[in-house]
Amino acid sequence: MLKPIHILFSIFILCSALSGRGQDTYTIKDIEFLGNETLTEQTLQEQMNTSSPTFFEKLTFWKEKPEFSQIMFENDMERLHRYYQRHGFLNPRLNYNLDRNEQKNKMEIKIDIDEGTPVTIRSVQFKKPADSTAASLMENFTGNLPIKPGQRFVDREVMNFEREVENYLSDQGYPFAEMKRHLNVLPDEKQVDVAFELEPGLPANFGEVNISGDSLVSESFIREKLTFSPGEKYSANKLDSTQTKLFSTDLFRYVVVRGQKDSIRNGRIPIRIEVSELPTWSLETGAGYGSEDRFRASVNLTKLRFLGGARRLIFEGKHSYFLPISVEAKFIQPGMLGDRLDLVVNPFFIRENEESYTVDRLGGGLTLQQDFSESTSGYLMYSLERDFLQDLTITEFLAREEQGDLIRNKSGVTVGFSTNTTDKLIAPTSGSKFNGHFTYMGLGFQSIFHYYKSEISLVRYLPLDDDWTAAGRIRAGFIKPRGNEASPIEDRFLLGGASSLRGWGRHQISPVNEEGQAIGGNSMLETNLELRFPIYDIFSGVTFFEAGNVWRNAFTWSIADLKYDVGAGLRVRTPVGPVRLDIATPLFEKKMRPMFFISIGHAF
Repeated sequence: MLKPIHILFSIFILCSALSGRGQDTYTIKDIEFLGNETLTEQTLQEQMNTSSPTFFEKLTFWKEKPEFSQIMFENDMERLHRYYQRHGFLNPRLNYNLDRNEQKNKMEIKIDIDEGTPVTIRSVQFKKPADSTAASLMENFTGNLPIKPGQRFVDREVMNFEREVENYLSDQGYPFAEMKRHLNVLPDEKQVDVAFELEPGLPANFGEVNISGDSLVSESFIREKLTFSPGEKYSANKLDSTQTKLFSTDLFRYVVVRGQKDSIRNGRIPIRIEVSELPTWSLETGAGYGSEDRFRASVNLTKLRFLGGARRLIFEGKHSYFLPISVEAKFIQPGMLGDRLDLVVNPFFIRENEESYTVDRLGGGLTLQQDFSESTSGYLMYSLERDFLQDLTITEFLAREEQGDLIRNKSGVTVGFSTNTTDKLIAPTSGSKFNGHFTYMGLGFQSIFHYYKSEISLVRYLPLDDDWTAAGRIRAGFIKPRGNEASPIEDRFLLGGASSLRGWGRHQISPVNEEGQAIGGNSMLETNLELRFPIYDIFSGVTFFEAGNVWRNAFTWSIADLKYDVGAGLRVRTPVGPVRLDIATPLFEKKMRPMFFISIGHAF
C-alpha cells in the first residue's frame, strides 16, 4: 500500500515532468523581416505557415496563440527561398535568429534577407506560328506585352501571359493552342532571354449539341438559351455564357456545358449539356423571435414552369407584431424583351401596425427588371394601391369627420438601381452594396397625394486581419410634396430600432406633434459603423457607432442635429444567419439609457 509521502512524491515528479515539457513549447510573439527591399513583409508572411499573432489576435487574449514548430519553420524558410527565386532572385540568402524568452515561453523570430541582384529580362522574342490566322491573332499581344526587356523576371507574370494567350486563342477557334517558353539564363550577367513559341493546334468549330439529365424542361427551351450555333467558330467564353444563361433561369440545380475536345471530328467539337432540374413545387417556411417583431413567421410557395417555359409563380406570406398580415403573389416572365429583361406582376395585401398609425394596403405593381450583369440590376415599376388608414395622431372626433379622406388611392412610377459585389449572402466580409430609387406618386386614378420620394443606401465591407471586418452604411432620403400638399404619414421616414439607430427603440427618432406623438419626417440621414470580430467557434462580437436623424421638411439635413449612439453585441452563427444580441445607448444625452435587442441577421 502506498504511503501518503509516496503519493505526494509521485505527484511532484509528474508535475515537474509536465512543467519541463511545457518549457519546450513557445508561443510566437513576433516575426520581423530585415533586408526585404523588393517583397513586402506582408507578402512574405503570407507564404509561411509559421505566423505571429496579429494586432486583433492580441486583443482576443482568451484564444490560444500560434505555437512554434521547428520542422514547420524550416519548411517555411525553404518556401521563402523558392518564392524569391520565382520573383527573379536566383541566389537569395536567408538567415534567421530565434530569440527565446524562457520565463514567458515566448519567441521572437528575426529573418535577415540578402536578396542579391535580381535577374532582369534581356530580350523577349516570338516564334511566329505557321498558321497565318493564328499568327495574325498573336500580333494583338506583341504590341502590348506585360513583360518587357529591363524588367525583373517574375515567373508568375510569364505564366499569366501564357494563359492569357491560350484563353484568347481558345475563344478565337483554337481550343488546342499551347504557349511554350524557352529561357536562356545568363547567371553571370543576371539576365535572361525569354522566347515564346506558339503551337496553335488545329482550328475547330462547334459541333452537335447533346442534352442530357433529369429534366422535364423541353430541349427546345434549352436550345433557345444557347449563345452559339453548331458550325460557328469554337469559343470557350460562349460555353461559359451559355451555362450562366441557363442557370440564371432558376430552373436547375446545376448546369454543365462543356466541349468534348477528345471527340473532335472533321474540325468540329461536340458540345454536351447536362442539367438537373429543381422540383416543380417548393415550399419554404420559417419562424423566429425578435425583441421588436416578437413572434414572426414566413411561408414561400414557388411553382416553376408556370404556364410553361421559365415562368414562375411565387406566393409569399409573413407575420410579425408590426406586420400582422403580408400576403403577395409574384408572376415572373423572364426574357420579356431581351435575355435579361423580366416582367414581374405583383398583387399584394399588407397590414402595418405602427404606434402612430395602422394601414391596410391593397394593390399591385407591374415591373420591368433588367439585369445588366451578375451584380448590377435596374427596374421600372408602376404601382397602384388603395390604402385604408387609421391615423392615431389625430383626435377621435376628427378621425370620424375625416374618415372618408383616410381611404386614399395612390398611383405612381418608380425607377430603381442596385449593385451587389459582396462575397457572401448572409454575412459578407468584403465588397459593397448600393440601392437607390426615385418615385413620383400622383399619376391619375384619383390619387390624393402628389409627391417625389427618393432614398439611397450604400454599404461597404472591408476585410481586416484574422477574420475581422469593418462594415459601414450610409442612408439618405427625402419626400417632396407638390405645392402645399402634405406627405402621407404612412410613407414618411422613421428611424431607430434593431436595424437602425440602436440607441433608440423602433421608430422613436421622428418629428413629433403637440402631443409628443411621432409623425415621421420628409428628410432622413443615417450612418452606421461596425467592427466585427471572432470570439470562439460559432461566437463573434461587434462594436458599433451610429448617427442619424429625421427632419420634418424635405432637403433639411443638418449635421448639427444628428443623434448619436454607441454599443456592442454578440453574434451566434446558425444555418439561417447569425442570432444577434445588441445593447446600445445614446451619446451626449443627459444620462445613459441602454436599449437591448434580439434579432436574426446582421443589422446591415
